[in-house]
Amino acid sequence: MTLATDFDFSGRRILVTGAANGFGAAMADLFHAAGATLVLADIEAEPLAAVAARCGAEAHVYDQADPAAVERLAAAAGPVDTLVNNAGVLVAKPLLDTSFAEMRRVIDIDLVGALQLMQLVGRGMVERGRGVILSIGSQTAFSGGENRAVYAAAKAAVSQLTRSAAVEWGPHGVRVLCLAPGRALTRMSRETVQAGRSGDRGLARVPLGRWGTAEEVAKLAMFLVSDAAAYMTGETVIADGGYVLG
Repeated sequence: MTLATDFDFSGRRILVTGAANGFGAAMADLFHAAGATLVLADIEAEPLAAVAARCGAEAHVYDQADPAAVERLAAAAGPVDTLVNNAGVLVAKPLLDTSFAEMRRVIDIDLVGALQLMQLVGRGMVERGRGVILSIGSQTAFSGGENRAVYAAAKAAVSQLTRSAAVEWGPHGVRVLCLAPGRALTRMSRETVQAGRSGDRGLARVPLGRWGTAEEVAKLAMFLVSDAAAYMTGETVIADGGYVLG
């Protein structure tokens, strides 16, 4: 094997959720450039269609909070070699001000829907004896975060889900990993920064002195699902500029 072949995704079918913008769109662009066949999914139809068009990908509109919609997505995607479980939502509010409905939506999308899709797609991977699942977690699972209690709890659960699934499915040739970015200037995090809910105090804690980018996260995701990382499973890789060290 060489570096060129390790990062050649020709013939690999990859399902990316939350692909309409942010990390998901950046990953779709990168996988497309590496030759992958893409299945992209998101709740936002118009931006999803734009990403799918430039990547020559299938596009499926769905709501990850709806179990029936998740089942339809898995069935429509068919057998995939790689699942990138990226769809997520953040409610940036103090815990005491977060409604039960908001709590449920975060948990249903960030944890329950991701778990359901992992199970549906993972079943086929186990049967075929190969596959990679990468879930997008969060640095807040390790550091906590003001106005992010429910989100942090859901993402911490995703990291533990990754460890358990890796133990169960490793003997069947399936790798399961989690990538936990810190704040990057995606649309979701940019809105919280501009609203004053996450600003200089957070940036001052980052040893590298800047926010990350969606493209940097996408490149790390590509490494983790590539053959270059074939001996990695069960790990949560934190990419946060050193924030959790502070």
